Amino acid sequence: MFGQKIIDMRFDVVTLFPDLIKDALDHGITGRAMKENQLTLKTWNPRDFTNNKTGRVDDKPYGGGPGMVMESEPLIKAIKKAKQSSNSSHVVYLSPQGQKFNQKRAEEFLQHRKIILLSGRYEGIDERVIESEVDEICSVGDFVVSGGEIPALLVIDAVCRLEKGVLGDPDSASQDSFSDGLLEFPQYTRPDSNEFGEVPDVLLGGNHSEIAKWRLKESLRRTFKLRPDLLKKKVLTNQEKVLISEIKSEENS
Repeated sequence: MFGQKIIDMRFDVVTLFPDLIKDALDHGITGRAMKENQLTLKTWNPRDFTNNKTGRVDDKPYGGGPGMVMESEPLIKAIKKAKQSSNSSHVVYLSPQGQKFNQKRAEEFLQHRKIILLSGRYEGIDERVIESEVDEICSVGDFVVSGGEIPALLVIDAVCRLEKGVLGDPDSASQDSFSDGLLEFPQYTRPDSNEFGEVPDVLLGGNHSEIAKWRLKESLRRTFKLRPDLLKKKVLTNQEKVLISEIKSEENS
C-alpha cells in the first residue's frame, strides 16, 4: 500500500553459540546489510535463561538412548523473550526432519519480515518446545550436522540477498540459480581468450536478444545435464521446449 512503512528485515537466532552466528554474518552481503540497517540480527543464548547455576541446558533423554536433549524451559524462555523484542515473529526450527528449504521458501520467508530461528544441538530439543512455540520446521538438506547454526546462516544469507537494495545490482537475485526453476547459465569475464579457453562469440557480439537466447539455452542445458529433476517440475514455454529439443539432439550427436 502506498505510504505504508516497510518493516525492516530481522532475524533472531536462539543458539548456544551466538558468536558463531554474529562473526559469520559480519562479512560480505549480510555484513553490509546490517551496517546499512537493512538487516537486524540478534542472538539469544538459552544458557541465559536457565536456573542451573552451571548454565547447563541439556539432560539425558527419557526412555534411554545416546546423547543429550536440550531442555524445554530455557529454550521456551529464550524464544518468548525474542518474540517480545522483535514484536511477534515467525519461529522456525532448523532440523533435518523439516520441510526442505529452497529458493521458493527463501522468498516466502522474506515476506514474514521477522523470523526467529531456533538452532538445536546434541540429539535435538524437547518436543514440548516444538509443540508450544515452533511455527514450522525447516531442513537445509537430507544430511545431519552438529547443530542448527550453519543451517541458520544458510537461511539468513539466502533470504537477505532477496531484500530490495541489499545486492548492488537489482537484477542479480533474479538471475540466480533456481530463481526461475533453472540453474544459472555459464559466466565469463575478461580476457576473452587465454590458455584456458575462449569466451563464446555470442557474448562478445553485443546482440542482446541473441545473448538472452544463448543464456536461456545454456541454463536449460546445464539443468538438463546436472539437475533433470528440476525440469520435470517446470512448466516449459514454447521457446524452452524448442531449445530442449535442440539440446537433446546436440547431446546425442
